[in-house]
Amino acid sequence: MTKKLAMLNRLRPRIISQGLTDLEILAERVTKNTTFNSDEFYGMLRLAMKEAVKALQAGETVKLDGLVNVRPYLKVNGKVDMALLGDRRALAALNNPKLWTADKVSNYRNLGKSSEELVELWNTSHPDDPVEDL
Repeated sequence: MTKKLAMLNRLRPRIISQGLTDLEILAERVTKNTTFNSDEFYGMLRLAMKEAVKALQAGETVKLDGLVNVRPYLKVNGKVDMALLGDRRALAALNNPKLWTADKVSNYRNLGKSSEELVELWNTSHPDDPVEDL
């Protein structure tokens, strides 16, 4: 029997990575139609990231306007992690359904289906390995 969580992870829609954009690429894109030098701008971005880490080390929340708020938090085991809270404007821009077409989303046909519908779909296509009831 398949566990429900394993089934959901296999059938749920996922955004397919379209590549990686780092600070250097962002610097090139930002400065493309400006008088700024991309190397200098990249250096400024790197300095900003170093300052952001120092702020996090001081226990501060770092707000990157229009993108995300980042705050450090302590796990029970004593390890530190970061919580990311997306900016509402950025999330609104990402929630445009026209962005997420079948070529950018795996299991696109399952978009909007409930977990019960996914269980039924799994059980129909895998009769020898049904989802186990919890």
